Amino acid sequence: MARFDGRFAAVTGAASGNGRAIAEKLLADGAKVAALDLNTDALTNVFGDNPNVLNVECNVADEHSSRAAMEAVSKEFPRLDVLVNNAGIVKFGTFEELSVSEWDQVFAVNSTGPFIVTQAASKLLRSEEVSHTRAVVNITSVEAHIVISSSGHPQIHYNASKGALLQLTRALSVELAPAGIRVNAVAPGYIRTPFTAEALEREEVRKFLLDRTPLGRIGEPEDVANGVAFLASDEASWVTGSTLFVDGGWTVY
Repeated sequence: MARFDGRFAAVTGAASGNGRAIAEKLLADGAKVAALDLNTDALTNVFGDNPNVLNVECNVADEHSSRAAMEAVSKEFPRLDVLVNNAGIVKFGTFEELSVSEWDQVFAVNSTGPFIVTQAASKLLRSEEVSHTRAVVNITSVEAHIVISSSGHPQIHYNASKGALLQLTRALSVELAPAGIRVNAVAPGYIRTPFTAEALEREEVRKFLLDRTPLGRIGEPEDVANGVAFLASDEASWVTGSTLFVDGGWTVY
């Protein structure tokens, strides 16, 4: 029996990269998955007509869109056992160049988005008494903990937004514990995704990353997905308010 047989999950930003790998891992482990993303065409291309996948358009930074997405999920799923807040963005630039509008955009997706989505999903997470664990997993970043990471210098708005998501994770772990809902985070290091592909083509970037990664390789989306699956499963039934680093040892230094 697969670890998520009979369970229902939702993953934001599921059309590509880490989100796609997370959704595919939960599916492979038996869950029915609501795949949420702004790009519904990409969702269709990835998951096709898989009967165990519900493709739902969702802009996590927009309250109305997020609540409508969860309403759509509630019409097909009796409850949620797992919610993964994966959708995120990063913008690159210096502190002096950073505009307030760009700061607000990054916070809207990376910090406010998980708050909105989790609040919208709360009724589904609480909707039935179940014997197994229920879990929220937020995708933060090593850059919630250290300010110099993948780019070689701080990304002020990204650092701050992921730091806020870290504290949201910890606060929600207390808030939702009485309902039996665990809340944890996975903090990835540098992961090979469509977003990072261009940077990884540059030799100086690869050298910078590999020189600072004790395990000596770039992370894959499947590494992140495996960490999420553990935290979402009954194997982590006494784990809440914690962060699992999936970074090849980056934060050891």
